[in-house]
Amino acid sequence: MALANPIMNPRPLEGLRTIVFDNDGVIVDSYEANMVYYGTIRKDLGLPPLTDAEKRYVHTRTHNEAMRHIVPADKLDRAFEIGRDFDASLLHPYFKRSSGLREFLWWLRDAGFNLAVNTSRGHSMGMILDLLDLRGFFQPVITSAMVSVPKPHPEGLFRIMHAHGVQPHEVAYIGDSAVDEKAAAASGVRFWAYRNHGLNAEVHIDHFMDIKAAMQRCYKGSALTF
Repeated sequence: MALANPIMNPRPLEGLRTIVFDNDGVIVDSYEANMVYYGTIRKDLGLPPLTDAEKRYVHTRTHNEAMRHIVPADKLDRAFEIGRDFDASLLHPYFKRSSGLREFLWWLRDAGFNLAVNTSRGHSMGMILDLLDLRGFFQPVITSAMVSVPKPHPEGLFRIMHAHGVQPHEVAYIGDSAVDEKAAAASGVRFWAYRNHGLNAEVHIDHFMDIKAAMQRCYKGSALTF
């Protein structure tokens, strides 16, 4: 395991063609938005606030999985109704683009890397990209609504590799949860952990400017400099 920094050994970064990003907790700091959304649903149903364990669960799972985890079966239909009627614009102030991300994406694109997203988020992903001015950076954007089995199943990563014509060793997946770690392992791609040192990752990233500086030492355009 290596910590991304400007003087790290560049070998763990060698041979990459595709960088895949998780969304929640990586592209966007959406924790508060998710807590407001699911907390509102629980409150409207007359249920107690989310526990710490429930907060961790809903932040890393699909909408369907999260709802079924925090809402009793006899209240699920009403919970989904509340979710459908929820005014998403109320959450916009809580979504924040991760620091240094856009600069990192610009450099990756200019250097010739393929960029993609593999997320547990569903139909709201387009709204997130528009809100954070990130539309057009990623192709494809694989959401939980587009796969038959969500993360940690590797289907999303397999689809990205097929679209880009790359092999697992040519892909790094940047995630922040055990779900992401398991998805990377199941697909055989490299796993880079963002701001979660408790994960088993080849590279740990505390700030996107750190990994950008490290990669600039070994990539120029689309060619390695060593």
